[in-house]
Amino acid sequence: MARTPDSSSAEIAGNTPSDRPAPMRACCERGLIYPDRHRACSHHTTADNRELVATLDRQAKPILGRQKWPYGADIDVGSRQRLVGWAQRYGLKLAKTSCSGLHWLDGERCPSGGCRGGLGRWADHVTRWTFDGRPALLLAQPYSINNDHLITLGALAARDDLDVHVGNHGWYGYRTIEVAVWRANAYQNATHRAMGSRVLETDNLHDA
Repeated sequence: MARTPDSSSAEIAGNTPSDRPAPMRACCERGLIYPDRHRACSHHTTADNRELVATLDRQAKPILGRQKWPYGADIDVGSRQRLVGWAQRYGLKLAKTSCSGLHWLDGERCPSGGCRGGLGRWADHVTRWTFDGRPALLLAQPYSINNDHLITLGALAARDDLDVHVGNHGWYGYRTIEVAVWRANAYQNATHRAMGSRVLETDNLHDA
């Protein structure tokens, strides 16, 4: 017969009630995930965290317009921080489109029967971005990339009108991989802007 440990053995094992983590409040289960990885609603987090969220909401207005935070950044404050910094650096704005194909980058309309992009499994957590009001970037942030994905992306990279970049860091986080499919001239312009931003930041540091 299994023996139930007495109170003394439970204390030795570190299983006293005081050692057990307190259950998360129901309201906090629907709250935001903060950079220190704890999750809380606006009522039960700190004043500093509330101010951080409000600041990011203000900074994101020129980027998102009237749209909500995209998936990932909708619940993760660290993702919001990375998204804002990244979009500001490249001068990008979140596109308002339901297109699921690459033809959006070419400025083409979706077929009348509906868009069937069929980009493949690498196209996870996809968002689309504009530069100077025109389609510029399809950004995917999958958890992994396999050889078949690389072959597909290599074929896209061979096109003269596209620039494809696969990196290790994106704003989504959670060890996802950034896959950026740019319209070629938009990539050149956005990269030029980003380089100018870095030069300006360096000059400001030297002047400080």
